[in-house]
Amino acid sequence: MSEQALARIHTLPTRAPLVRPGGPWRALLVWALGAAVAGGLLGVAVQILVSTLGEQRQFDWWFVRMSILMAEGITLTTFVGSRYAFPQFRSVPRLLRYGLILLTVLGGALAVTLLSVISRPGVVVTRPVDFLALVAANTILAFLIGGALIAWDQLQTSLERAYDELRVKEAFEREMQVAREVQQELLPEAPPRLPGWEIAYTCRPAAAVGGDTFDFLELPDGRLGITVGDVVGKGIAAALLMANIQALARALAPREEDPAELNQHLSESLSRSRGASRLVTFAYVTLDPRTGEVAYSLAGHHPPLITGPRGVRSLDRGGLPLGVGFGPPYESGRDRLEPGESLVIFTDGLVEAPAKDDPDDDLGTERVRELLARSAEVRGAGALLERLVTAWERHTDGAEASDDMTIVVVSRLDGGDAT
Repeated sequence: MSEQALARIHTLPTRAPLVRPGGPWRALLVWALGAAVAGGLLGVAVQILVSTLGEQRQFDWWFVRMSILMAEGITLTTFVGSRYAFPQFRSVPRLLRYGLILLTVLGGALAVTLLSVISRPGVVVTRPVDFLALVAANTILAFLIGGALIAWDQLQTSLERAYDELRVKEAFEREMQVAREVQQELLPEAPPRLPGWEIAYTCRPAAAVGGDTFDFLELPDGRLGITVGDVVGKGIAAALLMANIQALARALAPREEDPAELNQHLSESLSRSRGASRLVTFAYVTLDPRTGEVAYSLAGHHPPLITGPRGVRSLDRGGLPLGVGFGPPYESGRDRLEPGESLVIFTDGLVEAPAKDDPDDDLGTERVRELLARSAEVRGAGALLERLVTAWERHTDGAEASDDMTIVVVSRLDGGDAT
């Protein structure tokens, strides 16, 4: 893994508190001042209402003092409960938690009501209407504060949930980016340089991390091994499985001259180490650049095509996809690339690419064969690859890719005989 990829792996930030730390007394002071103003105004309103209904023109400051006292008591209870008590009830069912909030606020109102009775005991008997009006007004205030506190609790819960979801999404995106960088580093940085030969390739994952892979292997006697694989699906799981296959192929290829034996070993290894939840197709081709001879074996993969002046032919020997765990042994085939001919290995992302306006209209193997047949005069792997990619882009017309697409082209140049 590169240093750039490692640098992207960092500790997730902890959730920022929704209440600014370090200022509980400042917050309490703000709450108290607000309660004093609200309580005073409510006391004046009650005094005016009582004076009007009872025809008592004398202003009684007791209403204002008691209203402020009740508002402060409700506020203090609410502040302490919201900051220190309510966070402890996060696991309590919502309705029960909100009931506790209202009971706490009403408890504060009741406590201050008792203080008002102590302050003027005779008011309950001599002026019950005044007393009940004051209690009713402050009870309404308590319910309003309790409702606001419940609304704040809901808002805080929603914000915390949204923040958690955002953190999970950001963490997933970072992991996908790192996985993509790691996967790209597992792919060849450049094609091998062989005198008289040209090799070109492209790999376009449909998602941030794809299930396609390809590789070039140095084999004994100067031969070149070419692998192209495709896991059905995409994402991190597909990429990890494909990396495992790539590592196994690199380890086994130098010891297995027969491509069929390599596929057999890969299939047996995968069937023992994983379930059958994913299908893996694989193409293994060996090339002798001195003679142009090609040996290959397919594991459920689309048959590679050889194109040139003699037309288009396919390589179709092989067996079932890797890891199936049953079926006949893999077969291997042989062919030969003459000067001017090219070998095209691809995944189903090329031939199964749907048209933008008609999802059922795949590019198809026949269209690819026709394109290669019309491109017999094209020389060089790069030019041929460009034609294939252009045809794929025109067919899809910018539509979102439904599957990963990988193409490897190996061309034997005119006059480039093996030495």
